[in-house]
Amino acid sequence: MAFRGFNRSGELDALLGAMLILTCVLAASGRAGAANARTVGDVQCIVVGARLSDSADQKQRLSGVMLVTYFLGRIDGRSPNADLEKMIEREAKKMTTSDFAKAARRCGTEFSARGVELVRIGKALEQLGK
Repeated sequence: MAFRGFNRSGELDALLGAMLILTCVLAASGRAGAANARTVGDVQCIVVGARLSDSADQKQRLSGVMLVTYFLGRIDGRSPNADLEKMIEREAKKMTTSDFAKAARRCGTEFSARGVELVRIGKALEQLGK
């Protein structure tokens, strides 16, 4: 790719070309980094859900299963070939009690927000049918 006409020696062309390539690489790596951070966060939510699904309390078990299902779907949609077993094992081993509590709050908030949205959509669809 050349930017002709700026400089006879081509130095400016080379500099601009290198800057363009660097900008594209940085933009792509930023998106990959953000997607990776979201995936790690979603894996933490699966760990939270898995632990809740082992609870003696039926309500917590159900909540755990719903969290696992929802966040697994998000990961599958974003990264269908991710090595989930390895990722879950890694996050489960490194999550402290504090990390778990933070993730549980974050995951619960995200999941609840989507639930509220689904209820809103359901009501809107119900109104269309009347």
